[in-house]
Amino acid sequence: MKVKELIRQLEGYDPEARVYYGSHMGKGDAEILTAFRFSHNGDVILEDASQFDVENELREMLEWYANENYDEADAYQEMVDRGYTPEVVARYLSEEKGKAMKEYCDSHGIA
Repeated sequence: MKVKELIRQLEGYDPEARVYYGSHMGKGDAEILTAFRFSHNGDVILEDASQFDVENELREMLEWYANENYDEADAYQEMVDRGYTPEVVARYLSEEKGKAMKEYCDSHGIA
């Protein structure tokens, strides 16, 4: 499938809907979590939670943001853009961190 076809097929869907593969129920680790990864030839790769250690990825990401003195709003926006929503953070790190991220995102207009 080409990206233009995927975009065309998704045009009529709710932009807030979560994206899954291989499951008509929309449950479990088949949720697409990462932003598109572009390989050397420009092809797009979608990754779900079963393909990598999400918890470790989130911990490393948050640690990097802290070490680089990244602006909190920019960090959370980047995370959300990559598919790491407050719900994902709550599921893979802790309810507390997910709740804190959600409150921050809600109060700063990060979607």
